[in-house]
Amino acid sequence: MRTSKLIAATLAALLLAWSQAAAEDKMVVDMSRMTCGELTKLGFQDFAGITMWLSGYYNASVRNTTIDLYQFAQAAKTVKDFCATSPRATVMSAAERALGIKMPRAR
Repeated sequence: MRTSKLIAATLAALLLAWSQAAAEDKMVVDMSRMTCGELTKLGFQDFAGITMWLSGYYNASVRNTTIDLYQFAQAAKTVKDFCATSPRATVMSAAERALGIKMPRAR
């Protein structure tokens, strides 16, 4: 129980810091076009925000409402490692290939 509270507090702090940075930078991203090369150049806060969005986008499509933070971190690392070797790939296609999933498509 104590560990889950620590993880929740860390995640909340990360989201707060990211939202403050986003307000300053006003970064707008078209996720269907973002490349791996762009992802690998991001700082930690922006990278965390992008990977959180990807996780939420995918998990909403399969109606999954739970998150295992360890699995999330492993998946984010797997996508980042894949992106390091394929800078021209889009981040969404990299997630599909690296994680063996099918991302939903915009309508």
